[in-house]
Amino acid sequence: MVNHSQHHRSNTSLISHLLILLIVITIIIEMCLYNKLFKNQRSEDIKDSFQNDGHQVPNTAQNQNPSGDSDGYVSGVYYSNWSPYKPRFHFPHDINLKQVSHVYYAFFKIDPKTGCIGSTDSWSDLDMNLYKPLAIKASQLVDDNLNDNNMQNILPLGCIGELFYLKNACSGRKFKSIMSIGGWSDSENFKTIVKNEKLLQSFVDSSVETMFKLGFDGIDIDWEFPEDNKIEPQGYLKLVKMLRSKLNNLESEIFGESPKDHFQLSIAAPAFKDKLFFLQIAEIDQYIDYWNMMTYDYYGSWSETTGYHSNLFSETELSGNFAIHYMIGKFGVNPRKLVLGMAAYGRSFHIKDNKFQPFTKNTVLINQQFKGVGKPGKEIDKADGKEGIWPYKKLPKKGTTEQYDPKYVSAYCFDEKNSIFIGYDNTESVKTKADYVMHTKLGGGFWWESCGEDYADKARSLTNAFNEALHFNVLSKPSMFQDKRVMKYYLSKYGDGGFLAPYLKHLESLK
Repeated sequence: MVNHSQHHRSNTSLISHLLILLIVITIIIEMCLYNKLFKNQRSEDIKDSFQNDGHQVPNTAQNQNPSGDSDGYVSGVYYSNWSPYKPRFHFPHDINLKQVSHVYYAFFKIDPKTGCIGSTDSWSDLDMNLYKPLAIKASQLVDDNLNDNNMQNILPLGCIGELFYLKNACSGRKFKSIMSIGGWSDSENFKTIVKNEKLLQSFVDSSVETMFKLGFDGIDIDWEFPEDNKIEPQGYLKLVKMLRSKLNNLESEIFGESPKDHFQLSIAAPAFKDKLFFLQIAEIDQYIDYWNMMTYDYYGSWSETTGYHSNLFSETELSGNFAIHYMIGKFGVNPRKLVLGMAAYGRSFHIKDNKFQPFTKNTVLINQQFKGVGKPGKEIDKADGKEGIWPYKKLPKKGTTEQYDPKYVSAYCFDEKNSIFIGYDNTESVKTKADYVMHTKLGGGFWWESCGEDYADKARSLTNAFNEALHFNVLSKPSMFQDKRVMKYYLSKYGDGGFLAPYLKHLESLK
């Protein structure tokens, strides 16, 4: 009887120890994998909601899936034509072209009287000679000898000319350049042309003609933003449909049959419900290759409280995740056509009452009252001339420590002395966004804009961190102009008077 009792207690003790050991092991595993599991679970929850919301992904459009999973992901940047000027001094050859699949050239403007598009800065676009500074970097970027006088005489000028040259001479990478039309300052003119059939037709003809003549691989429409009325949503659809038809006609003239690749058509799209719900997204989707979702500027000087301006997650509808979910769940857009926008800049706020002494990483800085957005410090030379805008390469602000909020997926820093809070993307946030892109099966990511990137420090580079998280599986497709048929058509159409003609003749002679 005693022996039996002792044996029972021994077994009970052994079982208890095993249970405790099992619990400890479980806790250790959970702690080690918490971040990965947490991120994956969020993405899986979103994916499940896509599958269970009753919407089917359409499969009827000719450009429905522009790049299969095996082709890689978009890694794009917008380059603005005011970048060469002070205080930026940023040129196309400064972009790490080995890290990108697309360069979106911003912006071309619309003439509301004629409907035709034109340059917003002809000196920057077409006349500036950038080959002397490029020659300094030639050993890293290009194959040709830029010091050859004969080469200097045939190279196209301006930022557009240099970008075209780099597409053909850049070693180790293939990328496309896309002409972006509109932007915030020119969006009113879209409203004008969609109300007039003649102006709209002029816009379409002029856009495709300019795109081809200047050597771009496609067109990007940046209308910020159509209004919820009887004319503009329908006009937006008609504009896109006419552009795709015109591009298809150009391809037929060049190739005579459907090519393996085509001139791209994309949209810089709003990323919040108020500007999306009334648009004919499913219909527009039939004619475009990518939706560049502008998942940034969620908070700024116009907001009621402070917030992260480029957050992926949030309790509200102001987040990248909500915009992506909305496009897929509400309109049935193929995820591979959605490109997640990221910010190469931060937005700051001057918090009204500084109650955060001492500051710690657990201090709540969002959803606070603020008085203005704070003036940029001398170290960034007023940034882009806009208060509250901080180039990523100048962050974290001098005298502050960079912090990261995994709940919202945003970096931030806080100047306690001046009560300045700045939210922005950093390498940690873009790596998480790369995970999100893969798990949600999106088309990739892009940045507004290239001048804010930190090209000097690889460890701080946003594009490098994003691409590394994607295992460098970045889309690599050559420019349309590397096809002999395109070059031949260009020279027959424009002769010696074409912007690219001398250089194309040179390229043709090499093939």
